[in-house]
Amino acid sequence: MKNILVATDGSEGAGRAVDAAVQLAKVFGANLVVVNVKAGLGYPESVFKHFTRAQETWLDEFVTSASAVILKKAQVRARELGATNVRLESCAGDPAQAILDTAQQMAADAIVVGKRGWGRFAGAMLGSVSQKLASAAPCMVIVVP
Repeated sequence: MKNILVATDGSEGAGRAVDAAVQLAKVFGANLVVVNVKAGLGYPESVFKHFTRAQETWLDEFVTSASAVILKKAQVRARELGATNVRLESCAGDPAQAILDTAQQMAADAIVVGKRGWGRFAGAMLGSVSQKLASAAPCMVIVVP
């Protein structure tokens, strides 16, 4: 195992996934890529059609900044746990598809995710990312409770 991808949305469950991914990376001497997907904050796309260009720009900057904070916290945690080769990746779009695309680009041997991110409501509305990954990933998917 050479490349491990761990997805985080900053939730408690995602934090446990980062911890598990670090342990795997240490055991295998693998590279660790921490990814955060900048999604539409859970709002349907129809909401955004009413935004002005300035509002869209502000929202994009806010989401990008929030993604950077989430990634930095995960990186600090990974390094505290002893990970040495940690790369951060922020992408946009459907969370499951963005994670799959990133995993394919980096030739991931494993994807590590939390069982549930933002909570039951968001999971029900958006569909379970971990479930989609387990069904479609070309590599091992580890779902951390």
